[in-house]
Amino acid sequence: MSHSPLRRGVVLALAAASIFAALPATASARPQDLKVMLRNVYLGADIVKLATAQNKEEFERNASVVYQTVLNNDFATRAKGIAREVRSRRPDIIGIQEAATWRTGAKDDPAPAANLVYDSTALLLRELSALGLRYRLAGKRDWLDVEGPTTDQDVRIVQGDVILVRIGSKVRINRSFRGGYTEHLDVPTQAGLAQSLRGWVGIDGRLAGRRFRLVTTHLEAYSPDIAARQMAQLLAPGGPLASRRRQSILMGDFNSAPAGNANDRGTSRDASAYYNAIDAGFRNPLPMRATCCFAEDLRSTSESLETWIDHIVVRPRIRALASGIVGTSQVGGIFNSDHAGIWATLRLR
Repeated sequence: MSHSPLRRGVVLALAAASIFAALPATASARPQDLKVMLRNVYLGADIVKLATAQNKEEFERNASVVYQTVLNNDFATRAKGIAREVRSRRPDIIGIQEAATWRTGAKDDPAPAANLVYDSTALLLRELSALGLRYRLAGKRDWLDVEGPTTDQDVRIVQGDVILVRIGSKVRINRSFRGGYTEHLDVPTQAGLAQSLRGWVGIDGRLAGRRFRLVTTHLEAYSPDIAARQMAQLLAPGGPLASRRRQSILMGDFNSAPAGNANDRGTSRDASAYYNAIDAGFRNPLPMRATCCFAEDLRSTSESLETWIDHIVVRPRIRALASGIVGTSQVGGIFNSDHAGIWATLRLR
């Protein structure tokens, strides 16, 4: 989750983008057209308030509120909505952020909490299957595993990044890979040190004879400097996106919002990570669109999408034939996530 002020110019750009996204693709489909979707599915609550507790009692109260928010945000229902989003576009590949598994256990039990509340990836795959859509897990990396006491039990969350590939797609996966950033945020709490060991998940694939690499990531939300250095590691020699010659797609929650348009550095806060990718030759082929963030309580309409922090960028010479966003309105009184999702049809050269 990340919130930033919205510039007036972004509002105008978003209005134009919504018109652009509604237009049909200008080129007929070809075998090398790759359909992708980027979806931050939301872990269910803003857990940063756990870091601000001044004593164990306050931590337990805050943790109880966080966990109740997770339950109220009802991922079982949201998974059905996200599955319908996927059905509307049938992407070959889905990059997912904030894939979360919640568990509970006896309070202050030294053993890790093991009673499963829900696994968002398993629930989403089940709902996709119910709609006749078969996807498989092609890559996964967990980067947060924290547990702490509420007023009556222990609660544990494991969070990570996931890549799903549609079974029956003509995309062929040669291999998957993953890695972690050397720079990360460590947050002391009343329940111990919480380490945000973020990283990336990637695949090397082939479509109609065209090879490509796709990487998904979720950069640090609470330190723009760390997020920028994490992006730099992706792009540096030895990193998964070091080669400028390989057809590459980088998609994720960058927690970094460009100003004005995709190549206008402007004065937007927290933009360094995004522009590290642009400086490395990546191009954003999509119109500007706000993707973040609705209120923590997904049944509330008190907040709206204001910032563009979720991105699909490509290199070299891949172009977008069509694109758009999903998840911008409540269904049955609840948003599918606090972020909107992005879909795109990309033509591989």
